[in-house]
Amino acid sequence: MFIGHYAAGFVLKKKSSDIPLWLLFISVQFVDILAFILILLGIEKITYNPSSNPFLRTILEYVPYSHSLSANALLSLIVFVIFWKFKNKQWATVLSIGVLSHWFIDALVHAADIPLIHDSFKVGIGLWHLPRAAFLMELSVFLIAGYYLLWNYRHKMRHIILITLLCLGFSSMFFAPQAEASTELASVVSLSLYALFTLLAYWSEREFKKQYA
Repeated sequence: MFIGHYAAGFVLKKKSSDIPLWLLFISVQFVDILAFILILLGIEKITYNPSSNPFLRTILEYVPYSHSLSANALLSLIVFVIFWKFKNKQWATVLSIGVLSHWFIDALVHAADIPLIHDSFKVGIGLWHLPRAAFLMELSVFLIAGYYLLWNYRHKMRHIILITLLCLGFSSMFFAPQAEASTELASVVSLSLYALFTLLAYWSEREFKKQYA
């Protein structure tokens, strides 16, 4: 998924209002952030697939350190230990759930390219094979999660701007014409977008720290 991961961040934010939204955004996308860094370093590999289906234009050739369930479990555990030591158990639990949620959300939509252990036993339900349905489902889940987050908020405008920009970005990806890009360029662009959305999440809360019900 794409913005579907941020939907998980919204739900976790509603349950733990003291954790910054920008940090939750990093946690739910940490797996992809790590993957693109490893791709740039030549450790993991993705390839471009010339498909009319925008969801199937990226093939996960070798992503055992970022996208396998075993690696996700380990990353989640590391996050838990770090935040339990330096913050508290609540932050550790919520942020580790955010990290681990990525694999299970991906498994719903990906084809059978998500490894269970290292680079073996690849699974995926494959909702992306139904692109229109997958697009509408992800957009709907994201908007419902956003509505859930903003319920009873006094100051909503910045969050609405954030949600709108994420929806526009996701929609532009879906409707954009097919265009091949190098994996290096795709990785840099993706990391830049993650950074931008994280900054927007920070900005959305900057002046209204006491707005949560």
